[in-house]
Amino acid sequence: MLMKIFQEKPDYFVITWDSPVKTLRHEAYPEYKANRKKMDDDFKNQIPWTKDIVDQLGIPSLIMPWYEADDIISTLAMKYKTDKNMMIDIYSWDKDLKQLLDTNVFCIDSMKDIKTNTALFIKEYGFDPLYILDYLALVGDNADNIKWISGIWPKKASDLIQKYQTIDNIYAHIDAITWDVKQKLIDGKEDAYKSRGLIELKPITEIENTQIENFTLSLDFVKYKKVLVEEQHFNSFGKTLDELKKKLQSPVQAGLF
Repeated sequence: MLMKIFQEKPDYFVITWDSPVKTLRHEAYPEYKANRKKMDDDFKNQIPWTKDIVDQLGIPSLIMPWYEADDIISTLAMKYKTDKNMMIDIYSWDKDLKQLLDTNVFCIDSMKDIKTNTALFIKEYGFDPLYILDYLALVGDNADNIKWISGIWPKKASDLIQKYQTIDNIYAHIDAITWDVKQKLIDGKEDAYKSRGLIELKPITEIENTQIENFTLSLDFVKYKKVLVEEQHFNSFGKTLDELKKKLQSPVQAGLF
């Protein structure tokens, strides 16, 4: 997947890792992600090995205790998207990250090869990506064991967000909402705000002053072949790296992630 991304010739690139310890969200909500199955040992044992290979290859990466990879991505995206000459591609299928979409920020599902921009998001959801936090606060997130408001299904949640944009505004106009939906919203108000707080991406002050040069992507093909082919015996990478080296000849617009 990385070799495919590198074909896009990003000037800057960074891999973000989840915290190795429980996050601030676990402190706020002990049941956070509690519904997930225990990670298979065969997979778990590959994580430190993979991180080591990334370090050996000199690929920029970041990890912050107490924070998730999404928080790191959000912090960097919010900082650098102010430069409208910089195109930022976020490679993740996580819908939480779509709140970062902007004229120069895109989300890419590399598994499905789908690139989402603001217009495509609005076409799919019916509202601006700025309000996806409030939408998810209503429908929850099963993957992270985040509660939803019982009886508020995605279609109804989308209708509410299209009309009122935020849960603050929904509750400010609660008396204008039909009685059956109104009661569900009242009963689930506490969960809605708690869910929104969990889903909201957290700024990380420790990396807000990070310089863009720290993420310069410099591909050392000699080192790549040594590590991936000679040492790790990923023999197919030999041809892949040759093709990538050949393709990376002409300059391209700056990118991040």
